[in-house]
Amino acid sequence: MKKIIAVLNELQNADNLLQKAVTLTKEHDAVLEVLYIYEEPLFDIPDYFRSEESIEDNIIDKEKITKEIKERIVKLGFERDCAVLAFVDDTVDRVLTQTEDEKDTLIITPYHEKITEKLVKKSHLPVIVVKSSVKEYKKLILPIDLKEDTEACIDLADKIFPHAKKQLLHDYRYVLDTAIMDVDYLGMPTTDPIMNTQINQELKKAQLDSFEALKKKRGLEGDFIEETLSVEEDLAKYINATHFDLTVLCSHKKHFLLSDSVSFSLLETLENDILILHNNS
Repeated sequence: MKKIIAVLNELQNADNLLQKAVTLTKEHDAVLEVLYIYEEPLFDIPDYFRSEESIEDNIIDKEKITKEIKERIVKLGFERDCAVLAFVDDTVDRVLTQTEDEKDTLIITPYHEKITEKLVKKSHLPVIVVKSSVKEYKKLILPIDLKEDTEACIDLADKIFPHAKKQLLHDYRYVLDTAIMDVDYLGMPTTDPIMNTQINQELKKAQLDSFEALKKKRGLEGDFIEETLSVEEDLAKYINATHFDLTVLCSHKKHFLLSDSVSFSLLETLENDILILHNNS
């Protein structure tokens, strides 16, 4: 990564995110840029950071905010120059405009239910969504769906976190939920419950074999889960219970995993930080 872009909407809890941005910047010997975007009325801001002549109009004092952020970054042990830009409203559009031509760039942003999903959907860059107070990303969990570009996702995770321990996770229903349809399978109708069960078991076995082969090839550990809830509920339950520092979700073209609904459900329900990767990152 050549640049780390930290996106802030408030300063109250900014140090946690800024620390992570500083750590990543140092690890990659990258450029650090901070975008502060005050969203009104989603966030409150102390009067100290408003223009004295127009407090009633909610106009922010960009100079004070910029100075405050730079001082905090220095206190976090980062003494190199960094760019700090302050804006009002339109977080997603602001970020997209600032990063339109960026490559080898990572965005790190706090989770917000009204902003994050839109940003993740539209950005072509990898995005870390901060939800926890963990200080370092030492243990990564990668839910995968065994599609042809799965290894490209692992490669991207290795590029950003070359020294972190990584573990794979696969729910067998990634394929089964879409494969069992009212179509012929090997020339046989699949409407019969017994036949469907047999096909299900064959597909599950094939997936398990593929998963084990991938683990061996990449030298990674991994769990193949067979739970009873929905795919997103099972994944969230497993990940939240195992306390990984970071969950890596990789998009395949326009969709994460099987569908946007699975990914954005995880974005909401996971308790740890989340890295969203795109194969064009």
